[in-house]
Amino acid sequence: MLPFFKRFHISREFALLKLRNIKIRYRLILSYLFSTLFPLVVVYLYSFFLYGNIAPAGRLLLMSILLMCVPMAMTTCTYLSISHPIRHMVETCQAISDGNLDVRIQDPSNDELAFLSDNIDGMVTEIQLLLEQRQESETKKRELELKMLQYQINPHFLFNTLNTLRLVAQMNQDKVVAEGICSLSQLLKNTLINEQEFITIQEEICNLKHYFSIQAIRYAGSFHVNYNVPDEISSFLLPKLLLQPLAENSVLHGTYNDGTIMEIYISGCFRGRDILLEVRDEGKGFDPASQDAASKGLGGIGNRNVNDRIHLYFSEGYGLHVDSLPGKGTCCRILLPAISSPQDICHIQAH
Repeated sequence: MLPFFKRFHISREFALLKLRNIKIRYRLILSYLFSTLFPLVVVYLYSFFLYGNIAPAGRLLLMSILLMCVPMAMTTCTYLSISHPIRHMVETCQAISDGNLDVRIQDPSNDELAFLSDNIDGMVTEIQLLLEQRQESETKKRELELKMLQYQINPHFLFNTLNTLRLVAQMNQDKVVAEGICSLSQLLKNTLINEQEFITIQEEICNLKHYFSIQAIRYAGSFHVNYNVPDEISSFLLPKLLLQPLAENSVLHGTYNDGTIMEIYISGCFRGRDILLEVRDEGKGFDPASQDAASKGLGGIGNRNVNDRIHLYFSEGYGLHVDSLPGKGTCCRILLPAISSPQDICHIQAH
């Protein structure tokens, strides 16, 4: 019994596939012919052989033809109710495929074709909105590219001016100012010209050294920086300018005003498969429970920005942690995934 149903299912699918290759109007005509004319011929032949006379068979045939007009009228109405919406739908879709996204089917009926038409209209509206958003995005992109070209003139002018000032300071044998200007020029070049979002830890430490060199002009003799970053982690990548805000907080909030030299320690190491970077100072410190702690801890703009950027690039399991004690100093720890290549960034973000 099971093979019979299987063969029946295959035959049904084959018949439906063949019918789909015929237009709807011809399908309805064939259906009408087989459902009305074929039974009519059978009845006529049966009556002719039954009565043996053509007169009763003719009357029966005439009555059957008159009765056949009713299903013919119903079939015609049904065909028009189906073919007209479909034809209008096809014409509208053809216009949409030609690029006219302002046309809509707008079928006011309440059948399946109207439901399909409403969905097509909705998709066309969404496509039109997406194209408009894309056009606006492209326009804004071109404006930003133009502004970037305009803004690039200013950094080059600034670098040339700084180099001129550095040469003047060297001519006047002012070594501190010359080194500070050189560090400022390099720091600006690494932050403004370098468009890479991720740099190596070695490059980040180099930027940090330039920053401390600049701050040493203002806070001369107020702090001393110690570096302990092993070479084994120097080539790993991290988001640019993560350590600079932490170092800035150490200098601004940790240094003493009585001439005491504050020690700052920059270190890094592996922690499992991750990397731990630390900026620790032996400065004033602060009480995390005090009202002023928000601007110095994770509530500060710089620290909050660092933490948000880490969470944006990676998961919530990574980030910044700040510990501090009054009179003891502040320790900022950053936990990052070990990224050895740009391909690892996409892999980590995908997970």
